[in-house]
Amino acid sequence: MTVTVIVPVYGVEKYIAECAESLFSQTYSDIEYVFCDDCTPDRSIELLREIVERYPERKERVRIVHNDTNMGIGTTRKRLVSEVHTDTFLFVDSDDVLPLNAVKTLVKRMKETDTDIVDGAYAIYVDEKVGKVITPPHDEPSKYLDKILCQNIILPRVWGRLYKTSVLDKVKDLFIEGIDFAEDICATSRLACVTSRSWTDEVVYYYRTDNINSYTRNITKRNILSYFRAMSMVLSFYHQRKGHLPMSLEIGVLNAYRQCGRSDIPISMADETIGYVPEHFSARLLYWLFHSKSGFVLKLTDYLYRLIRICN
Repeated sequence: MTVTVIVPVYGVEKYIAECAESLFSQTYSDIEYVFCDDCTPDRSIELLREIVERYPERKERVRIVHNDTNMGIGTTRKRLVSEVHTDTFLFVDSDDVLPLNAVKTLVKRMKETDTDIVDGAYAIYVDEKVGKVITPPHDEPSKYLDKILCQNIILPRVWGRLYKTSVLDKVKDLFIEGIDFAEDICATSRLACVTSRSWTDEVVYYYRTDNINSYTRNITKRNILSYFRAMSMVLSFYHQRKGHLPMSLEIGVLNAYRQCGRSDIPISMADETIGYVPEHFSARLLYWLFHSKSGFVLKLTDYLYRLIRICN
């Protein structure tokens, strides 16, 4: 089983060497690598090329592709996915690190289960030290889907998982140009509906949380608008697939409305971008309350939202 490891590269001069070394040192041999340079302004690609030269046994299976202009993470991931020509693939962010047996562990589990996706445990990584381990949920499919759709329960990560390339036929627009924040929510929320999943509690990914330049550390108005667009795509997908919205998805969509109360974005912008019409009674109630102008009502609404999410 050949695995393609796909890696977006932008502004990771401080981290790219450690990341690349962990990829090229994998105990599993049948790996191809594709790195996409999103017009990084630093020496990331130069350093990457230096590391490649130190691994002659891997060099012939490494490709570095370049965006003509800076396109953002959504378009870069979309391009990387289009570069996959093997049966399976794996996302790695270029500031993160893989344990040496990561790919071997995931491949072994995929062969055992024959599922579309194998989900692995990951560990928090700070100052080159491995910290807390988060194991993947062991829920049956419908419960796992609810947790993904609700948001803020499971990290909607695309990394730390091995995918069969056939999943790209089930969700053809997995990543969308212009959705550069919450692109992971957009992808995982749809994949969970149409794919089979297994897991391993072995750690297969070290997730760096001390990169101050990462997307998740710099949430802007543009990011929130991207989040709204992501939720619009998820809504459209479920309407087409099911003809109705699961309550868990409505909770997830309403989380986007909570962001308006925490920022200077008018709630009308969420309405226009997401195109959401609530279906369940409790969702309609929350939707109405989120549109209230009263600060007291907004605080009450947030409490009710969290209560309904817990009870769902």
